[in-house]
Amino acid sequence: MKQLEDIEKMDWQALEKAALQENTPIPEGFEDRLADTLAAGRVAAAAPRHKAGRRILWTSLAAAAALAALIALPRLGNPEPEDTFDDPRLAYAEVEKAFDLISRKMAAGLEKAGEAKTLAKKPIQIINKQLQ
Repeated sequence: MKQLEDIEKMDWQALEKAALQENTPIPEGFEDRLADTLAAGRVAAAAPRHKAGRRILWTSLAAAAALAALIALPRLGNPEPEDTFDDPRLAYAEVEKAFDLISRKMAAGLEKAGEAKTLAKKPIQIINKQLQ
């Protein structure tokens, strides 16, 4: 059995793998205590964060849809390819612009994912405190 400090240092993949490998029995009465805790509303403090998590999810989905639209729209109006260049320097400049756009969008997405990960940890901490 792992110590709490070891578990807190593990990443999500390691936690999932450990959970699948161990056959840890559920303590007797745990389900009843958990149901009582949830029914009593002791974890109501997590409710406002739930809306924030949804907002982050919808913002991320909107950003992904906007990126898909940016990629698809130029192709819809003009079926002829516009990505051929006679001058390699112009082609390289276009590649740099594309990679810069991708980099900015990925950085924004990673920032939102980091916020979501932080928000996901809070309900787990609240439940763990209630069960102790």
